[in-house]
Amino acid sequence: MSGSRTITEDDDRLDNVHPGDILRHDFLIGSDIAISEVADGAGIAVEHLEAILDARQAIDANVDLRLARYFGMSEGFFLGLQIDYDLEEERREHGADLDKIVRRAA
Repeated sequence: MSGSRTITEDDDRLDNVHPGDILRHDFLIGSDIAISEVADGAGIAVEHLEAILDARQAIDANVDLRLARYFGMSEGFFLGLQIDYDLEEERREHGADLDKIVRRAA
């Protein structure tokens, strides 16, 4: 997986890498595939794909299915990256509150 592997100063955690960054670094850079070619081939608006690549837009189920078919990946691959990203963002934002939750005894 690509993306920055630097430690953030405030909490000693790795940077949370957006799926658009992974898509850009692992699928586009070095492959000579133009963004417009991916957008056209996958049936995604160029503006929407650019927003994902710029981490301004999330990957939804529709985009996941389209990218998975275009790149020959398993369905759910890109959506899984998005879910992992979203969960980590929530942990970082609400971690203190989440830590206060006591697990219910069985």
